[in-house]
Amino acid sequence: MSNETPGESPGKPAADASTINERMAKGIVWMVGARLMDRSIGIVSTLILARLLVPGDFGLVAMATAIGGILDLLGAFSFDIALIQKTDAEPKHYNTVWTFNFIFGVTCGIAMILLAHPAATFYREPRLVTVMYVLSISYFTGVFSNIGVISFRKNLDFGSEFLLIFLKRIVTFAVTAVAAFMLRSYWALLIGMTTGRIVGTFLSYRMSSYRPWFTLSAARELFGFSKWMLINNMLNFMLNSGCTFVIGRLFGVTALGIYAVSYEISSLPSTELVAPINRATFPGFAKMANLAEVASAYLKLFGMICLVILPVGIGIAAVAESVVLTILGTKWVTAIPLIQILAIHGAIAATQGNNGSVWLALGRPREMTGLVAVFLLILFPGLYLYMHAYGVVGAGFAYLTANLLTLPYAMSITRRLLKFSWGQLTAVIWRPLVSVIVMYASVRLLHAQLDIAMPLLRLLIESAFGAIVYVALILLLWSSSSRPPGAETYCLERVRGALGGLRGKWRKLRMRHHPDPA
Repeated sequence: MSNETPGESPGKPAADASTINERMAKGIVWMVGARLMDRSIGIVSTLILARLLVPGDFGLVAMATAIGGILDLLGAFSFDIALIQKTDAEPKHYNTVWTFNFIFGVTCGIAMILLAHPAATFYREPRLVTVMYVLSISYFTGVFSNIGVISFRKNLDFGSEFLLIFLKRIVTFAVTAVAAFMLRSYWALLIGMTTGRIVGTFLSYRMSSYRPWFTLSAARELFGFSKWMLINNMLNFMLNSGCTFVIGRLFGVTALGIYAVSYEISSLPSTELVAPINRATFPGFAKMANLAEVASAYLKLFGMICLVILPVGIGIAAVAESVVLTILGTKWVTAIPLIQILAIHGAIAATQGNNGSVWLALGRPREMTGLVAVFLLILFPGLYLYMHAYGVVGAGFAYLTANLLTLPYAMSITRRLLKFSWGQLTAVIWRPLVSVIVMYASVRLLHAQLDIAMPLLRLLIESAFGAIVYVALILLLWSSSSRPPGAETYCLERVRGALGGLRGKWRKLRMRHHPDPA
């Protein structure tokens, strides 16, 4: 066993704010790049699987993973976050976390086997027994995963994190795609998920020299922070997966498959873009010395998310029909209205995703728990009312309603903790908000006028038109506001830098082939 601490040494001085911001910016590029790579592979995978499998296959696996999600709550203490937040973490802390993960993983694997028959009875789906038996293998394999890879995030080494994500994803995709072509059933999903867990465990030891061992010597210290994370993760599970049980029980595997795929597509902004940003910024926020530095970094990042990611989510809602017909096919048309509603929910959630990173970095997990609790108090009555009236589509209305009603509460908490004004917040959001509303209306109007039979061509035209409208309006509003410093300025500087680099490479290339006669 290696006794070397995978995190930074306790005596290492804290970096200044400019250095941390620079490393955070690089980390964001790495993590967003990793997520885009991961999502690109995922889109190709979804395209293949949606063509080869039926919605019921996705629904069947979603039933089993929902049961697994409940079991995951047994170990949902987010000890990895505690390790990152704890500046003086030692080997005993890492080993204690690894031991807890081992115990909880073995417990969950056994529980998956024991609950297989009761779950099949609950859902009235006998195939679920075998599915849960197979998924238990993932738990028994994952218990050995090396805790040392947490050091990648703790030390802002996001290049290694990128490589780990990429290798795991590409192998999983290849195995799943081949299995789908050969089997044409839900077995392809099970084989891919199990392979991914095995590959991830192997890579964790290949890429990190740390070697954990069994101990619980730091349990008391870790539980002080992580007890709130356990409650928060339990509530988050109910938030993200609670309606899965309701839909599966009331509407069956086909409706659940429609919902699962719709949620995955519509939540792209929050899960695929903001999530990696949070992954990169949380350790940076935790290293900052004072609230003023955190507030400045938060507002810059909030403006960037609103400028770049908000239009992605609203854009998905605007082109939902073309996306479904192009990527999924006609057997998924019933998912269109659900994707439209959930995409708007996902866009709003994307703007709020960085709040949790700040709260955790400041050692305030209680605020996260309170927010999720309020969200659930609104969500579940909404699920009952909306699904009774609109069926599965009602789930989208329930999530959107809860999101809109809790938005002011979440932002007020962040404003109170970081001590910035509502005026500062409004200054970074109003231009993207106005532009995205105009973009959505313009694309929907164009969609009603287009008479094109090819879904792919329609999707390309609508997407290009929406992007042009949004960028043009953003630049117009920014210029008319005397070009204030902010997200627009940062993006334009990056574009100019990239264009300047391309021009330099082009000149070097021309000189190589046509040198100056002099």
